[in-house]
Amino acid sequence: MSNTEHLAAANQYLKSELGQHAPAELRFERVFDEQPLEGEGPVSLFSFELALGGGNAQCPVEVRRHYVVAGQTRSNYFPAYSFDADDAYSFHIGTLFMVAMPVSRIDDADEPPGARESLKNLTRAYSAAATIGAPELAALFRCDDAVFAVYRVPVDGRMVYGMGADCPPGFYELTDHPPQTALRLHLGKVIREEARSGL
Repeated sequence: MSNTEHLAAANQYLKSELGQHAPAELRFERVFDEQPLEGEGPVSLFSFELALGGGNAQCPVEVRRHYVVAGQTRSNYFPAYSFDADDAYSFHIGTLFMVAMPVSRIDDADEPPGARESLKNLTRAYSAAATIGAPELAALFRCDDAVFAVYRVPVDGRMVYGMGADCPPGFYELTDHPPQTALRLHLGKVIREEARSGL
């Protein structure tokens, strides 16, 4: 598919998902020609503005930036958060992975023993001079037999999400958003890096 075909596919997808609220214009962001997951291929990323809310005093209209991905993939749209184009594509791949596996949220009581201490030690190893507080569990997820933990970790007075338990390590300043937002971005980054490395 060409970029023009990707644009047509993105518009068609958004019309089917959003109906009369579908955007009139999409802004081209970037082409990604990768195969991080089986069946994936060249895609185009577009951005658009979406009005949310009821338009009244209780629920005023708020316009937020979103991304849409179309091409050799399962089309998908999502809030832009603070993502640049590369992070947006990683988030898309992480979302596809979480749906396909599937990755599901589990009870906090299933937290693996020692996972918090391991994450704290890892954080110290990466940032020896940083002041690190006690990790607080934000959410647990199961992927087959693996458990992915997302923690809120105070680092030098800033709260970040830290990935722990069986999840490859990573840290993100996304604590204004639900923990699965950071997990999707993180998994997408890991999957893409593994694909590039041939792992």
